[in-house]
Amino acid sequence: MKQTPPPDTASGVSADAPSGRPRVPLHLQIMAGLLLGAVVGYLLGAWGLRSAAADPAGGSAAARVTSAGLFMVLDLLGDLFLQGLKLIIVPLVTTSIVLAVVNLGRGAGLGRLGGKTLLYYAGTSLCAILIGLVLINAVAPGVGAGGAGLLVDQDLSAFESDQAMVAEKTQGKSVSSFLNVFRAMVPANVLSAASDNGQLLGLIVVALAVGYFLVRLDTDGGRRLISLVQAVYDITLSITECVLKLAPIGIMGLIAATVAQQYATLAPDARFGAFATGIGKFALVAVVALGVHFLVTMPLILLFVARVNPIGHYRAMAPALATAFSTASSSSTLPVTMECVQDRAGVSKKTTGFVLPLGATVNMDGTALYECVAAVFICQCFGVELTLAQQFLVVVTALLTSIGVAGVPSASLVAIVVILEAVQNNLPAGSLPDGVLLVSGMGLLLVFDRPLDMCRTAVNVFSDSVGAVVVAKSEGESPLSDARPPVQG
Repeated sequence: MKQTPPPDTASGVSADAPSGRPRVPLHLQIMAGLLLGAVVGYLLGAWGLRSAAADPAGGSAAARVTSAGLFMVLDLLGDLFLQGLKLIIVPLVTTSIVLAVVNLGRGAGLGRLGGKTLLYYAGTSLCAILIGLVLINAVAPGVGAGGAGLLVDQDLSAFESDQAMVAEKTQGKSVSSFLNVFRAMVPANVLSAASDNGQLLGLIVVALAVGYFLVRLDTDGGRRLISLVQAVYDITLSITECVLKLAPIGIMGLIAATVAQQYATLAPDARFGAFATGIGKFALVAVVALGVHFLVTMPLILLFVARVNPIGHYRAMAPALATAFSTASSSSTLPVTMECVQDRAGVSKKTTGFVLPLGATVNMDGTALYECVAAVFICQCFGVELTLAQQFLVVVTALLTSIGVAGVPSASLVAIVVILEAVQNNLPAGSLPDGVLLVSGMGLLLVFDRPLDMCRTAVNVFSDSVGAVVVAKSEGESPLSDARPPVQG
């Protein structure tokens, strides 16, 4: 994204390194940090679990202090990196959108670019949902060996603690909460909208309006304001470059802390022991469906619609994909995504600045796919056979709710609640025992929620990047061919 980048800030080989040796590409540094973090987190989690098993009172004092200290250090490294990314989201989103609209000029460019972007987002999200729907119906992980749902006639009291956790994360939101998406488009206070990094939609709308009217303000004051926005944008890019230099260390800390936390969650649990096979199948279906969309649908779009080499684009997006997987937040990954798409994939600043901030807010292919798979899985667990019309309702609701899902970890749980409530409201009488709610089965999702969240976030970010390439190609640009040479490294 820098106009005069150093020989290699992304992935290439620099002969000008102070040591005289080639510099390790950034995406390889990030991957090394990711792998190292996974190993450290696994060892830390296994150590803590063994210590607790040896002494149920909490393990030896030395083991407790050491493991807690290591976890705190790793968690701090990850949080500092994540906070650094969040620091630049608001100035980057606002300035990039304002400049993109200004560069589009007074013509119909804004409407044309917006129409292409939204059409791509809706189309790919629908494809992702249908992939998930086909696989979850084919495998039916929620149906037990005897043909009955996993939760039919089961005592749900064992899931009360998990249900409380789900309720805390969803904060009591329901179907009517979806209307808040439209309310958020017009923020009552732009400063409040800017302070909430999880909800960028209002800020994007304000930035679009400012850019639209600023380009029509043909005065000295308007031109000075454009220069100011450009200066803020350039400063933000410099800060982004600084934050990205710390990405390998930050990602190592994030992954290590996450793996250490998840180790105990994924260990055998009495509450889920009887459902281990079904839950495992569900997680596998979700991963395979995400993989099909990531490795089949997206490359086909790149190859036949954008007419670019998919392998080159995967290489270009490697740092953003690793960051998305580590943070499980498409909003926090946005600065890295924009860096990769503009500098490494060769998409213009105008297209990047318009398409990607919008995509980080409304384009959630992986999330939409997961919402559909999770909702149908829970219905299967309760023995509810969805008709074609009811499955169509799931598809439409998943498509709509994915737009309003904040780009932060576990936000899709809110959307799943909305989908399940919509399904239950349309079930015939007697489909479920009295007093039983579909949402009461969401505790099953918590076992693999974080790992699957990381996977679907990577799919979300990659779909955004493909959208930028597709729109750029339709606008006469030459993605990848205009990228810096290091993208080939």
